[in-house]
Formats: sequence, C-alpha cells, structure tokens
Amino acid sequence: MAPKISHTTVISAPIDQVWKALVDIDDWKWNKWTRLEASEAKTGATGKLKACYAGNGQDWKTFDFVFGEVSQENHLLTWKGKVGGGVLFSGHHTMELEEIDNQTTRLIHKERFGGLLPMLNLGLPYKTLDRNYLLMNEALKVHVEGTAHAQ
Repeated sequence: MAPKISHTTVISAPIDQVWKALVDIDDWKWNKWTRLEASEAKTGATGKLKACYAGNGQDWKTFDFVFGEVSQENHLLTWKGKVGGGVLFSGHHTMELEEIDNQTTRLIHKERFGGLLPMLNLGLPYKTLDRNYLLMNEALKVHVEGTAHAQ
C-alpha cells in the first residue's frame, strides 16, 4: 500500500487570514521545507516545487507540478506531480482550511501517493516528509498567529 500523510492543526486566526498566507506562494518565508514557484496559485497553473528535506534552506530538490483545485470559496489549495505518467510515481497534495469559529481555523494537510515507487516505499523519504508536513503546519500556525496578534 502506498504511503499517505495527514496532519491537522488548529490555528488561532480567522480563516481568511490563514488563506491569504497560504496562497501567497511568493511569501512562504515561514516554510523551510517546500517552495512553490509559479506565476500564481491558480487552478491549472504549472510550476516548480522545491523540496528541502533537511529544512536547512540549502539542499533543494526540484520537481514539476501543476495546481489542482485552488478555491478561495472552499479554502482549498491542491497541487499534483507525477513521474512516468504516474505509473512510477504520483503525488496529490492538499491543504484545506475549515472555519471553527470567526477567530479559529483548522488546517487539514494531506498527501496521497500513487505509483510503483511509493508502493515499494521507494522514491522519496516518506517518514521525513511526514515529519516535515507537520513542521510546515506548525510554522504556518506561528506565522499567521504572529501576524494576527500584531494587528
């Protein structure tokens, strides 16, 4: 069975403020593990995903990706990548926001992997990614909550 990653984090900030930070991909300074380089976060836009498994800001791996659904209405940001037409590898990344109340937001951060390499637990450091996605959630929380309290 292919690996899956899922983390949920509660952020003490309004959903629109969290959404703004999430889709502002040119200002992901809070994110030491992933960068999305594209003209904008828009459904169907293509770009380069840069992954730094160590989180040290130096050792970046680059992958092609395409944005899946990007919906302000649903507070959903998705992107996908594949190798070998998806037979060797595919990844579908989802970051979704849910409003708990007008000052609290739930971030649901997932990735579903497919293809031969993930089924064999090859191709990516899945345990490291699992840790990094949780760290990404926590970094976004600190960033947004710091911004919310500064206003």
